[in-house]
Amino acid sequence: MKRFLYKYLPLIIALTILLWLIYPNHKQITEVYRISKKNFLLLSFLSSFLSYFFMSLSLHEMLKILGYKIPFNHTFIITLISSTVNYFISSAGISGFALRTHLLNIKKVPVSIAITISVVLTAFIYLILGFIILQSFLLYFLEVGKITFQLLEGFIGALIIFLIPFFMTIIIYNQRFRNRWAIRTYYFINKTLYQITKHNIPKEDFRDFKDQLNYGIKILHSKKMELPKVAAYVLLDWIFNIMVLYFAFKSVGVSLNISNLVIGFSFGILMTIIPFIPSGLGFMELIISAYYSNYNISFELAIFASLVFRIFYHLIPFLISLILYYGIKTMDTNIEEVR
Repeated sequence: MKRFLYKYLPLIIALTILLWLIYPNHKQITEVYRISKKNFLLLSFLSSFLSYFFMSLSLHEMLKILGYKIPFNHTFIITLISSTVNYFISSAGISGFALRTHLLNIKKVPVSIAITISVVLTAFIYLILGFIILQSFLLYFLEVGKITFQLLEGFIGALIIFLIPFFMTIIIYNQRFRNRWAIRTYYFINKTLYQITKHNIPKEDFRDFKDQLNYGIKILHSKKMELPKVAAYVLLDWIFNIMVLYFAFKSVGVSLNISNLVIGFSFGILMTIIPFIPSGLGFMELIISAYYSNYNISFELAIFASLVFRIFYHLIPFLISLILYYGIKTMDTNIEEVR
């Protein structure tokens, strides 16, 4: 019973909140969809695709830097699958980290190299997200002119997010710390991976794990001038992520300025990283709708835009990734080394 509650209670809570938001307003939401401008909905969906496209480019570039070349379409599939698994498995991003390692390992990329790539990408993702959230709440402070609970929540959230790239940076630059955490990381990822796929990383792979990990970091240091390109791809990923919400509002005739757009997005994205709720399901929609309702935007329009974001950025990619996950195992696992 405890195991069932631990596994399914967060999802039940999230779906209950979502039902509470949608059901009383379902007729109004249906009417909003009927009058919405479908060309802007298409742009919202394309923004979602471009977000995943640049996310995939960042992974593709990291693989090249570390001496591995995988066809871009395979990289895109790996990115889509490993990203969307986080949306319905509440693990604070660890499930995606583990699944990316597994899928890259299927493509003959050593576990240590896959973890090195994930560490760097995670550092960039959360560093840029931290700056986006910090900037948005500074703008919010200038707008309201006083310290509110939401403002404190935003700053605390930004500080917590900044701790993630800080931890990842220590792993990259401090060998003693890296070696101390290597075995823990290895077995933690293995445990998470088994819960998702029922696969284990072979135990014998750990023999060379630390040496390969240190070798990968050494290559990374020697090619550090190539990392700004990776950071640029991650930034573009976040920009198009925000544009999904922007065009969702445009589809119902609401034009948001940059300040309100980024602040509302930041409120919502903070909800998606709640560890025990899968992708902040229900909480994100509630927060986004509540925030924009304070700016003369009707609740129905705000909830519709948040649902469009959820469907285009989370649900549709997740359904596609379920199909692709079973197909990726049949792909040719030959990869070209470019060392």
